[in-house]
Amino acid sequence: MAAIEKTLSAIERFFERAAKVAGIETTASEQLKPSSDSKIDALARKFDLAIPDEVRRFWKRGLKYRHLSVKEGTDGFATAGFDWYTLQYLARDLPMYRGKIAPIYPADSDQRRLLEKGIPLSYSEPQIVWDPSVGIRHFSTHNDLEPAVTRTLGEFLEHWLEAGCFTSHEIKRWLPKVKHLVPGRIPPGKNLWIKYYKKVF
Repeated sequence: MAAIEKTLSAIERFFERAAKVAGIETTASEQLKPSSDSKIDALARKFDLAIPDEVRRFWKRGLKYRHLSVKEGTDGFATAGFDWYTLQYLARDLPMYRGKIAPIYPADSDQRRLLEKGIPLSYSEPQIVWDPSVGIRHFSTHNDLEPAVTRTLGEFLEHWLEAGCFTSHEIKRWLPKVKHLVPGRIPPGKNLWIKYYKKVF
């Protein structure tokens, strides 16, 4: 598995190149700004979080990204790019997840445990969430809780990159547009993010 910093650099290059592809619409460049160890440690102490090394390194490095899309056609619509949580907004929202949303679920349910112990990494539902017990989940309060997508954040980011940073709707609409921009080390048939998305949606 590639170092997460190397994968994040490749993701940044992908977004800048994909934004120039004909037929792809793009927002301005956005940034998850790098965070310091002291700020990450403060978040961990305040909310009793067990932060894995890769999540820490993700926050410390930061990420420049975009929201990309292709318009609706005969084969559908597609988007790419998650809205990644900053530590500031994660600290704002964790009390909501734990105190207001978690109690909606039964005390012994996986959903409640995830909301109480997990670390949301992206904002809009379905969210990318670190689950300490199994790895990266794709979670929404509107859907059933599915098995983890990958075991680690680094693994998820690698497979997400190989899927052209696809986020939602019709992946068959997206991949042909960007397949020349991805590393090509993980074929679609073995891509865990693509396999998960096709199975669930």
